[in-house]
Amino acid sequence: MNTVCILIIVLCLCVANGDESCDRKEMEDTICSLCSQRKGNQSGHRIAFFSYMSKNVPINTISKYKTLVYDSVETNNGNAYDAKSGKFTAPESGLYVFHTSTTARDKSHSIIEIVKNGQVKDVSWADAMDHNDRAVASTMTILNLTKGDVVLVRVGVSFGGNVLESNQYTRMSFSGFKLS
Repeated sequence: MNTVCILIIVLCLCVANGDESCDRKEMEDTICSLCSQRKGNQSGHRIAFFSYMSKNVPINTISKYKTLVYDSVETNNGNAYDAKSGKFTAPESGLYVFHTSTTARDKSHSIIEIVKNGQVKDVSWADAMDHNDRAVASTMTILNLTKGDVVLVRVGVSFGGNVLESNQYTRMSFSGFKLS
């Protein structure tokens, strides 16, 4: 039992010994239950991941609705991101935040979709279609997930050109964490 719980119990015992009517055992059980929940929330299971593509993606290797697989995983607390499939599967229900970053280079472009259980939830478009330069697009998407829901990033309906870039200059990434 931590110090906060002990202090709360002492305060409750003081109230229980005064003029206030209170069931000591019930109060102790309630307070300890609340402290356990608080402790669980503070030091419990954390869910977070950060992944990126280890190399450029030639446009001729992608197709409409192809799931993008971010093969380099820096962080995967909770092991909810699968680097083989590119899918995040919610290990528990809650509010989650997801972020993507996509770079198109030298007359290339691609729509990127963030998909939950087959439904598009967010869209971005990295568009360097008419110029030789980099164009970066990113998303931040907040989703309520139920345990087992699947979130992924895929190519949208429009793409073309030469390359989506992920290297020492810019990274295509997919990351997320459980907010609450």
